[in-house]
Formats: sequence, structure tokens, C-alpha cells
Amino acid sequence: MSRAAPNILFLCHDSGRTGATIGLLAFMGWLRANTNYGIGTILRAPGPLEASFRELGPAVTLGTTLLTRSRLGRRLRKRLPRRLREETGTVRRMAARGSYDLIYSSTITNGATLESLASFRMPVLTHVHELAYWIDRAGEENLRQIVAHTTSYVAASQAVRENLVGNHGIPEDKITVVYEHIRGMPAVPTAETKAFARAALGIPSGATVVGGCGVEHWRKGRDLIPQVLAALRRKQLERDFHFLWIGRPGTAEEEYALRYDLRHSGIEAFFHCSGEMADPFALFPALDVFALLSREDPYPLACLEVAAMETPVVCFAEAGGMPEFARGGCGVVAPYLDIEAMAQGIAGLAANSELAQSYGRRARAKVARENTLQATAPQLHAVMAKMLR
Repeated sequence: MSRAAPNILFLCHDSGRTGATIGLLAFMGWLRANTNYGIGTILRAPGPLEASFRELGPAVTLGTTLLTRSRLGRRLRKRLPRRLREETGTVRRMAARGSYDLIYSSTITNGATLESLASFRMPVLTHVHELAYWIDRAGEENLRQIVAHTTSYVAASQAVRENLVGNHGIPEDKITVVYEHIRGMPAVPTAETKAFARAALGIPSGATVVGGCGVEHWRKGRDLIPQVLAALRRKQLERDFHFLWIGRPGTAEEEYALRYDLRHSGIEAFFHCSGEMADPFALFPALDVFALLSREDPYPLACLEVAAMETPVVCFAEAGGMPEFARGGCGVVAPYLDIEAMAQGIAGLAANSELAQSYGRRARAKVARENTLQATAPQLHAVMAKMLR
């Protein structure tokens, strides 16, 4: 350690409202309140949370030049040497100004930026929130750079750890599992708050509301919503099921395909989309069940947030870390992409309020025990402190 008060350089893939970024901001705030660490941040892309990072310390944002903001610029950028394409000069100036002792990289996709910082010889902690899909999408060169420059890893779930070890050869003794966290425990919705949220969406008070949340599409399984709703209607239950998606809509093509399926299934009136929200907790009270339709999700923050409000979760097996949470009596796990089993799990909870309430109470207790910032921040801090020593 170079000084009594270490300086930490945080490297974040963007500043959008994603689970990993929101969780990182919360942890950085905890460090500021509970340690004497200095904090600096490199953001690889602009977004709505930039100002929140700057409140915690010096920050630079990449991806703001004409080479990254325009279509022509992005084409020209591909022809540039890597040192210019990756904004290496900006990255290195930020590192030099802060005399940092440790790099905390918030994603496994930051390989090129870590390579730009290699000559500073700082230890690197890579916090991995990704599974096979994003690791493959980031490419072999990115993974090579991550492995070459990472000192230790934090895995967001056992599923993430198993993927790192089994598919990418990362030594087990370099990985610490620290589950994801929410910022604080929300209140359990009352009948009044549930009614208010449903009224805002135009959903009848007697309906069963199934929820989903996310900013991505194929991986998040948003295209499966019509199939789940149609399967629920085929069961001819004595209740209407409505599906609420909280998050950005997809591309024009994705929206057309989704609406086409809903319309031709006769269920378009039972689907609602809020759009991106700064505060999804305003609509979470409307939900009776949270359906995680993701094909792959390491340990999604939205699941933990709704679980903390005593909402049971239904998810797919072999799709990431959430079965680790749900199998503890906090929800239902359906076989991978088994739509009928997913619908049966949702319908079973809707028909058995005592079971749903039992799952919900256990889910809230588990989040309070394992997935609050107060539970996970000391674990992350301990990994950092060990590396600094």
C-alpha cells in the first residue's frame, strides 16, 4: 500500500441504469461513508448516472467524441490505431493524476481499458456479473486481456464462479463469490399502494399481475411474454393475468414482433410496458409474481428488489444464478425455456395465496440477510483490503 489512505480507480462499462452500475454506485457510496479511501472513476460510456459518479470523486467519461457519437465517426474509428480507438491517452492521464493503488473493474468486458493501464502495475479486481453470453460477445481478445491483467475476481453468484472455472480456466483460489445487493430494504406494499400502482397502469384490481424487468431483449426473454400469457389463458383459470414489463422497449423490429404475437394471440390488452423508469419501485407494488424469463442472468437486481417486497419469483433452471435464490423456498424454478412449466408455476402461486405469501416472506428475509449493501459491502471491502496489503 502506497499510503495510509489508498486511492481506488473504479472502471465502469457505462453509466446507464443497469443492475451492475446501480450496485457499483451504491458500493462506492458505502466506501465513501465508511472508509478513508480516495475514489476516481472511468466511465466507458455516457449515461443518466454520470452525475452520481462525479459526486463521489473525479470521473472521466469516454465515448463522447464525434468518433463514437456519429455513425460516420464510428466507421472511421475502426480504422484508427488501438491507442486512439480506445481513448488510451484519456485513460492514462486519469490514472496518472490520481496515483491510484488498486483498479476495481466492474465488469469482465473492460479488457482493452485494463490493457491501457497495464504499465501502471496496479493490482486489478474484476467484478464479474456476466455469464457465457456477454463473455462470448466481448470476444476472445477481451478475455485474454482480462486474464492477463486481473489479480483477483469477485463473482456475482455461484453460477458465475462455475462458468469462470469450468469454461474459462480461472483458478478457483482467485475467485470470491459475493452476491449482488440492493441499496436498502423497501417497504412491503400495502393494499393501497398495490391499488394505486395498478390504477396508474389501467389494470383491473382483481387481476393477477405478473412482472418482468430489464433493458435488454433476447437474453432477458422479453420475446417469451406472449407465450407465457397465452399458456396462462389456455388454463382457463377464473382470473385474468396481466403482464407488466418495466424497462425500455426494444428496437422497432423487436417491438413489431412482440406486438404481432400479442395481437394474433388475442392478448394485447393484457400486456403493459412502462418504459424506462428512474424509480421502478413506484410500479413494483402492482406485481403478484415476478417472472424472470431470462435465458441467462447472473443474479439480477430486479429479482432481489421485488423479492424484498415479498413478491415470489419464478425463473428458469440453467439460466444463471437466480435458482440459487429461489430454491431456498423463495420461489419456483421451471425447466429451461419450459413455457408450460413457467405458466404452471405462476398459476400455482396465484391460486394459493398462502403459498405465495410464504415464499414472499422467506424471499424478503433472505434478501435482508444476504443481499443488502450492509451485508455485501464489508465482503467486497475485505477483498480489496487483502489485495492492498
